[in-house]
Order: sequence, then C-alpha cells, then structure tokens
Amino acid sequence: MAGSSQCKELRRKAQMIFQDSYESLNPRQTVYQAVVEPLKVHRLAADQSERREKVPAALDDAGLKPPADYLQRYPQELSGGQRQRVVIASALVMNPLYLVADEPVSMLDVSIRAEILNLLLRLRDEHQITMLYITHDLASAAYIADQVAVMYLGAIVEKGPAKAVLSNPQHPYTRSLMSVIPSPNPQRRKKRIVLKGETPNPIDLPSGCRFHPRCPQAIPLCSQNVPKSESVGEDHQAACLLLE
Repeated sequence: MAGSSQCKELRRKAQMIFQDSYESLNPRQTVYQAVVEPLKVHRLAADQSERREKVPAALDDAGLKPPADYLQRYPQELSGGQRQRVVIASALVMNPLYLVADEPVSMLDVSIRAEILNLLLRLRDEHQITMLYITHDLASAAYIADQVAVMYLGAIVEKGPAKAVLSNPQHPYTRSLMSVIPSPNPQRRKKRIVLKGETPNPIDLPSGCRFHPRCPQAIPLCSQNVPKSESVGEDHQAACLLLE
C-alpha cells in the first residue's frame, strides 16, 4: 500500500502531455469533465464550487479564452491546437512540479506549433515547472530546451547545454541530425549526412558502439568497444571512440 500511495503522489506532482491530443481526450467527456477529473481523482478541491473555479482558471492559463466558451464542448468540436491546450490545462489544474511533454507539437499545423511552444515556455517560467521535452525535431529543442540529451537506440550519445550541443555537435549521430534541419537561407545550407542502412533491432543491439553500423566515420574498433562518455567542453559530453 505504501508503494501505491507513493505512485499516486508522484502522479499528482508529475503530469504528461502526449503527442496525440485527440487520443488523450475521451470523446464522450466535455472539456469541463476532462479537466475536472484529475481534481476528483486526487481530491484536490474541497467541493464543487472550488472545482468550478479551478477548471476555468486552468483553461485560461492554457490560452483558451474566454474559458466559458469551451467548458461544454467535446473534443471533436475543437481544433488540434485547442485540444492540446485542453490537455495542457488538465495537467496545469494539478499544479504539478514536473511536466513530461512527449512530441507535443508534432501533430499540429506549423502555424500553431510556435504558439504551443511559447505557451509551454511561459508556463514553465511562471509556474516554475521542470519540463522534460521529448522530440525528434532538434529545431524545436533548440528553441525550448536549456539542456539537451541526444539518444540513439536507448543510449545517450551526447548531452550538454542546448547551445553547445546544437551549435557544435561532437557525436556523428548528432551531426547527422543537425545536417538535415532545413535552412531558409540557401547560402547557409549544409551538406546532408545521409545514414546508411536501417536502424538495428533494439532487442538485438550491435556489439560495441550501437551507432557503428550506420556511422559514416566508423573504424573497426567501433564494433568491439562500447564508448564511454567523455568531456568535450564545459558540461558538454559525448560518447564516441573517435573523441577518446
């Protein structure tokens, strides 16, 4: 029972924003029902009156204004950006300390992405929330993150301050990811690093460095030794045998 109570406490402090906002919301629940449910489960409101105060406040904080216009709507009556704001409001109503945002803008129109990213940044600063932002888009990571960790097949291959990692990548995988980010300036376009082969089976990992079968710089030693994370700058580390 102690473990169960600890898990419940963790769920109150840590909230999640999923990639697909439509799948995150029950189509049979109104916006009010979706946002008020966490308050009921965790008993964070004394009565119905307090719940009716907290839900509109969370919707307003998530950018759905005026909140009264959205309370009785269903998810299918909202745009993708509005649904994601409802999901964010459902997290905010819990007053969390930690927020996990898993590809929160990847399924949104380009015109809406910047709005949601700016909203997350504002909420992070105003509410002092620690945020783990998961993405395949390094451009959005550069915009929102203070620290970046680049993973390949479940292992961190490079980490450090966002500016250092993304402006001066040291691991071949990070360099390949950076090379395919579109540039609006044709004179600043980089040569794309196209990785060979397919991503290995994660339950049958390659020997040595996990990236070596696709690495354009791999040497024979890469298939034999697992690289250790080495310092390549202030608080900047990368795991590559070519750096040792």
